[in-house]
Amino acid sequence: MTDAGNVLDELDLGFPDRNETLLPTDRSATANPRAFDKTVRVMPKTSKELGLDARPTLHQFYPAWDVQAYIRFAQIKLHIVNSKYPEYEATGTLPQLNDGHFLVPKDDLIMHLQTYYHDLDAALTDSQRADVLAFRALVQEKLHRVLHYCRWVDPITYKEVTRPAVQSAMPFPLNRLVPKLVHMRFTASSLETFPSKEHVYLAARDAYVALNARLDASPGPFFFGPQPSSLDAFVFGHLVDALSDSQLRDVLGVHGPRLVQFATHVREAFFDSAAHAALCTQTGPNVFADLKAAFSVGFSAVPHAAYVAPYQSLSWSKREVAKADKDAKHERDGDDHDAVVSYDKSTRNVLIGGLFAIVLYGLSQLSFSIEDGDDDDDDEYYDDEE
Repeated sequence: MTDAGNVLDELDLGFPDRNETLLPTDRSATANPRAFDKTVRVMPKTSKELGLDARPTLHQFYPAWDVQAYIRFAQIKLHIVNSKYPEYEATGTLPQLNDGHFLVPKDDLIMHLQTYYHDLDAALTDSQRADVLAFRALVQEKLHRVLHYCRWVDPITYKEVTRPAVQSAMPFPLNRLVPKLVHMRFTASSLETFPSKEHVYLAARDAYVALNARLDASPGPFFFGPQPSSLDAFVFGHLVDALSDSQLRDVLGVHGPRLVQFATHVREAFFDSAAHAALCTQTGPNVFADLKAAFSVGFSAVPHAAYVAPYQSLSWSKREVAKADKDAKHERDGDDHDAVVSYDKSTRNVLIGGLFAIVLYGLSQLSFSIEDGDDDDDDEYYDDEE
C-alpha cells in the first residue's frame, strides 16, 4: 500500500494549466531561437479580462434559453447576435459564444460561464453535483433529440410549423434549401435513436417523470433549494422549447406539472424583470423568441386510454381515440358511412400529375391516329388516278 501511495503521489492527475497549452510554432522558433529558450506562455483572455466594458457575445438562431437563464441567475452581462442562419460555414452549428479569445461550441457554453465567470454549483455537495451531471446528460442527450424529432422529423409539425417559420427568418434562396437539408439530416439520424414515433414520446414521458420527481423532492423552488444551479438553467432551456411544441406540451402537462410551475416561476422572476433584462443587449429581435406564446397556451385534456397501451404515442393515440368514438357513434346511429381517406399535398400532387400524364398520352394517340387516317386517304386518291 505504501508503494502504491507513493506512485499516486507522484502522478499529476490535475488538468493542465490553460496558460501552458499554447506553444510557439516551428517557424517562429527558428526565426528567433533565443526568444524561445523556455516555453512561451500565452494567456487567452475573456471579454471580462480584456476590459473596456466588453461582453461575451452569444450567436444564436433559435433562442439559447438555457444560456440566457444562466446569465440571469449569475448576473453576467451578455450581448446577443440573432443570426439569420442556423449555422456558420467556418465555425459550425449555432448557438456559439464568442468571449474574447475563446470561441465556445454549443455543448460547452454554460461550462465556460461556470469556469471563467460565476459557478452556480460551487455550493453544491458531491451528491448534488452527481445529480447535476446525470440530469444534464438526460436533457442534453435524450430530450435534445426528442426536440429535434418534434421540430424537424415529425411530418405534420415540419410542414405546418417549422418549415414556414424558418423560411420566414432566412433570406432567399437559402430559405428554400436549408430547411429541406436539415429535415433530411435529422430524419436520417433519428432512425438510429428512435425506431418509431411512439418511442419518441415515451422517452419524453420517462424523462419528464424523472425530472418532475427530483424537483418535487426539493425544499425550494429550484432543483436544489432556494438558489438556482446550472441544472435549473439546462432544464428551463428545454422546457420553453417543449411548451412551444403542441405535442410535447401535452406530455409535459400530464407528466411534469411541477416542471411547468418551475418554468413559470423562472420566467416571471428572471425574464419579466427589467433589472434582469438589462443584463442582455441584442442586435435585433429574434422571430423565435416568444416566451408569452410558450406559456399562454393551455394543455389538452388527453384521454387516459391514450397512456395505457404500450409504445403508443400521445398525439396519434388521441387521434385514434377520437376516430374510435366517431365510428362507435355511427354504429349506434345505424348510418352507413364510407371511410374518409385524406391525402396530403404530396399525394395529391402525384395523383394530379398522373392524371395529367394520362390525358397527354391520350391526346398523343389521338393525333397519331388522325395522321394515319390522312395517309390512308392519300393512298386511295393515288390509286383512283391510276
